Amino acid sequence: MDEALKIKAKEILQNGISKIIENYTKNALLINACYVSASRYEALTTTDGLSTTQNIPTALRLDQEIDYQYTNEELVKEYQSDVLNVILKNYVVMSISVVDAILEDLYELLVVSLEMGVSDSDLSKKIRSAWANDNILNYFIAEDKANLKKPNDMDTPYKESFMRYKELRLIRHSLVHSEGVISPKNLHTLTKYKELTPDQRKGYALIDSQIIKDGNKVDLSINIILSIRQYLHRFLIYQLKSIENA
Repeated sequence: MDEALKIKAKEILQNGISKIIENYTKNALLINACYVSASRYEALTTTDGLSTTQNIPTALRLDQEIDYQYTNEELVKEYQSDVLNVILKNYVVMSISVVDAILEDLYELLVVSLEMGVSDSDLSKKIRSAWANDNILNYFIAEDKANLKKPNDMDTPYKESFMRYKELRLIRHSLVHSEGVISPKNLHTLTKYKELTPDQRKGYALIDSQIIKDGNKVDLSINIILSIRQYLHRFLIYQLKSIENA
């Protein structure tokens, strides 16, 4: 990989790192707003109730709009649990989607640069199927393609680093498609990923982590969010170092 290509690739990854940091910062403000709002409504002794729909302009209302007035007690509960959980869920979904997009941008750059003359239609097909059959991973590690390898100062092999990221993609899938319930198929995949992990690093496998409770339910908390933030940052740093060593 020549230096000009490395520079472009590293710019993509550095942009991704910035987005991961920014996404957490904005969500941290939303989390803080939940605590502030819960404290405010807990301290109030009187209220006229809060409606989330009464100020919607008539032209933008639903054909059958339902108006609900929240009491103070209900608002405290909402901000301490349900609303907070929505923010945590949206953070995970958005963060992993950002990393997906960054890796797809990197994939596109490498394909265009390493496969001179690739047609627009073939390029589009490759990008659309990037996550099918490990296409993006296989392209990154193939000796006749990107030939990316484990950074010298890292212990985790390249394919294993990607395996950890694919675990988080399964968590996102569960949050988006099944209200945080992990399907038997995805549980089997998570179990397989643990089995493929060397004994000294099996503790990093998500199947036995605190993010999964009752065997198949995604359980998010502030500490889980911080762990995901830290992991995604380290994962992109790993990719950055792999490009530098290519």
